[in-house]
Formats: sequence, structure tokens, C-alpha cells
Amino acid sequence: MIDLDKVLKQANQLKMEGKLQESAKEYKEILDNDPENINAKFNLGDIYYILGEIKKSIDYYERLVEQAPHHILALYRLGISYFRATNFSKAVKVLKMVIESDNKIDMAYYWLGLSYYHIGRMNKSVEAYQKLRSLNEGNSLGCYHMAIVYKAIGKYKNAIDCLLKIFKESPEIVSVNYHLGLAYLGISDIENALKYFKNVMKLDPGHKAAKEKLDEMLNDQDMIYSYGIEIPKDEKLGKIANNYYLGQAYKGFSLLEKSLKHFKDKLSDKK
Repeated sequence: MIDLDKVLKQANQLKMEGKLQESAKEYKEILDNDPENINAKFNLGDIYYILGEIKKSIDYYERLVEQAPHHILALYRLGISYFRATNFSKAVKVLKMVIESDNKIDMAYYWLGLSYYHIGRMNKSVEAYQKLRSLNEGNSLGCYHMAIVYKAIGKYKNAIDCLLKIFKESPEIVSVNYHLGLAYLGISDIENALKYFKNVMKLDPGHKAAKEKLDEMLNDQDMIYSYGIEIPKDEKLGKIANNYYLGQAYKGFSLLEKSLKHFKDKLSDKK
């Protein structure tokens, strides 16, 4: 008979050192001698989750939850594992069980929101993210994904509000700038859409989706100024030219008042 406590201690140490495969062998040895050992099942689920072997991870978490239905952390990890295995309906079911047992686990709402999003239940997704925000207002992941859902259902102003909160704290996040561009485009705010798509190209010049959006918006050469390209060796000439191009861009987007202002600026600079 092996000393299970000694093997468990050794397995835990190996796991802490990042020696996951070696650690897994030790936990399996424990299960061979004690099939009901909760610690071994949980740690094996955890190890295979970290290694990206999600089917094995699910197997151990399921075995543990069958044995101990109220093991909240195992339920939570099982829900995330179902999500990673793209079994979103099962993820919803399990994550709801987690919340019913402990409605203060804010990240359970995060994964629930994602799961609802992937099965097309957008209103439920928003509800989950709203609950997450009520528990942890500073959770930027929840704010970001709630914005994505708002954008998907055409609530662009709500999406913008969420994304701007993140942008103010971290203006260098490419995806936030990109989705701000899309959201502003959704409400036909061309000036801001261009601004954030331009930000994306500055942060990530190889961003294909942002470039495609810019190319689509700037299909007229007269709009080149709005793409951020300056003309100017001669400072005054550059300013005149840029005002002209920007005026043409506004005109092209049917923003006539702004177009008129910039053409007036052009005439003023000529004097």
C-alpha cells in the first residue's frame, strides 16, 4: 500500500514547478489506489485544462462533479471547459448551476455571457454581462464583450459607451479601437469611425480588417486626407491642400456643414 498523502504532496509540488505531465502520473497513481480521491480528480482536470487537452479535462471534472455535485470550483472549471470545447449549451447549463450555488462569482457571468453569445441568445448575454458589471465594475473583459454583443444587436451607442471606458484607461488596445470604429460607423459618425480605424493602423499597420474598412470608406482619392496622409513640404500649401481634401471627404459623406467650413478655411488660407 502506497502512502497516499506522500504521493499527493509530491504531485502538488511537481504541479507547482510546472512539471505537469509528471504531476499527472502521480495523481493517476493516487486514483488507482483511491478512485474516489477528489483532490486527484480536480488536479487532473486542472492539468489537462492547462495543457489544452480539453476532452480529458472534461472527463475528470465530470467524474468529480458526479461524485461531489456541489464542488463549485469544479463546476466552474467544467463550464469553462465545455465552452472551450465549443459545447456552449452545456456550458450555459453548468455555469447557471454555479451561479445558483454562489451568485458572487463574477467570472461565471463572464463565461455565461460568452456562451449565450455563441448560441445567439444576445439579450441573455447582455444580462450576464450587466450582472458581471454590477459585481465588478472594473472588469474590462466584461465591458469589452458586452460592447461586442451590443454592437451585434445594433445598439451602437451602448457599445461605444462601454468601449470608451476601456479606451480611456488603455488607448493602445487594437481591438478596442477597431470596434469603436465599427460602432461609430454603425451610427454614421464617419469622423470618429475614421479616427479609430486610423488608430488601429498606427498601432498595427498590418491589420487587414481595419485597412479594408478604410479602403471601403475612402474609395474616392479626394478622401485621402482623412486616411491620415499629409501632403506638405510647403507648410502653407500643405494646409490648403489638406483642408481641400478634408472638405471633399466631408462632402462625399454628405456632411455638408463640415464640408462648407473646410472649403471656407481653404479660401481663407489663400488670402
